[in-house]
Amino acid sequence: MFSLTSVIKNMGASMQRTFITIGHRAKTTIDFEFNDLPGSGGGIDTLARCLATAFCLSNGIRKETRVFLILQGGKDAPKVIRVCGSELKGLNPDERSIAGIIRAALKKKAVKGVWTMSSPGVYVSKASFGDVLRELSEEGVSFIHLRESGVNLPDFEFPEHPCFILGDNTDITESEENMLQAFSYINVSVGPRSYHADHCVTMVQIEFDRRNL
Repeated sequence: MFSLTSVIKNMGASMQRTFITIGHRAKTTIDFEFNDLPGSGGGIDTLARCLATAFCLSNGIRKETRVFLILQGGKDAPKVIRVCGSELKGLNPDERSIAGIIRAALKKKAVKGVWTMSSPGVYVSKASFGDVLRELSEEGVSFIHLRESGVNLPDFEFPEHPCFILGDNTDITESEENMLQAFSYINVSVGPRSYHADHCVTMVQIEFDRRNL
């Protein structure tokens, strides 16, 4: 299993942060076309952009970041792909390259309760949104739901181990919100409009940078 303590040790003084992005239609099988990631991939392009903005700087990778992609589309749903910046060896920011990383993870046999590595820093498991919430709750993270209404991001005091939750091209569903309500969380707004998921991730990461966290 993934150790929060080991991540903090590897990343130095930067504040560790986690993102959960839910791909409501994202394919859990490898039968999607790279030329049609929004359609045949069920929106895997959105998840790829979230990974790019979460990790990629112009001169390197954000080591203090990790991302959980919840894939809920296709006949083998749900699955979760976990990406850990502290272990990544490299990540090209283009959608096709990242979609290839996602496909490679989906080729691995996903087992419930086990994280199987497909490449350095990339793991897959047969898990659901609820499973991830429970695992991260045991680690002691603080859940933060990114949405239009809530505490303004610039005014929000980041907790010690923040975990930001967002949907893909739609917000989390009522049933997903009910799962989240089983845990303590806060709503935080990056702005008054509905933004693309990857833009929300970017704005959060920039806020960390502005505060030198």
